Amino acid sequence: MVKYSNVVIGRVVKRVSRFTVTVDLKGEHVAAHLSNTGRNKELLLPGAPISVRKADNPARKTPYDILAVQRAQRWINIDSLAPNRVVNAALNDGSLVLPACVEPYQVRPETTYLDSRLDFAGQDAGGQDWFVEVKGVTLANGPRAAFPDAPTVRGLKHVHTLTHAAQSGYRAFLVFVVQLPGITSMTIFKARFPELAPAITAAKAAGVQFIAMTCHTGPAEITLDQPILFDENLPFEEIKLD
Repeated sequence: MVKYSNVVIGRVVKRVSRFTVTVDLKGEHVAAHLSNTGRNKELLLPGAPISVRKADNPARKTPYDILAVQRAQRWINIDSLAPNRVVNAALNDGSLVLPACVEPYQVRPETTYLDSRLDFAGQDAGGQDWFVEVKGVTLANGPRAAFPDAPTVRGLKHVHTLTHAAQSGYRAFLVFVVQLPGITSMTIFKARFPELAPAITAAKAAGVQFIAMTCHTGPAEITLDQPILFDENLPFEEIKLD
């Protein structure tokens, strides 16, 4: 679980730039930093409830950090650091099981393999080496989530790197952390980045395993919940905005 402190809830006024959103906190307009690199256009709508917390650096131009936004009665976490934090905790406490790997795991964050920096590496109790890359997912339409929200050359590179790792004898996993509740399946948004789905299909054939996990979320917390169906070939349509 990731639980935030000093959280306040306001409302979105407008998105000023890619990384800055104006937020209304009880009548005061403040600048808040958005760490998520997705488009988030269906989330950051004027008037939407949004949770923020005061930044640690008081001299920063954006004095608040954005944590989550509410849409259709569910809180969607858009903190880009949250997926790695919840996966790190779950790998260490045994609540996230890597298929064909024997617990407990030795876990090392941020490991370089070839020319990629992967989120986690480690060994299982039997000495099997593994890699885990984590991707946060905030795009959804009803009970189906999709990745990516924006084109991701870096994400494609990670899929190729994991493919090479699997072919070289490592266990290789890509974990999608769906940062909202009420999701039952996940796919790839092929219209947004067509190259990704076939790369994932090829990675599966090489032995890479893809795990999608939904989350319990709120304005001040996010917790991994349970695995859901992931199929890169399922259809997905973006929510149409008025």
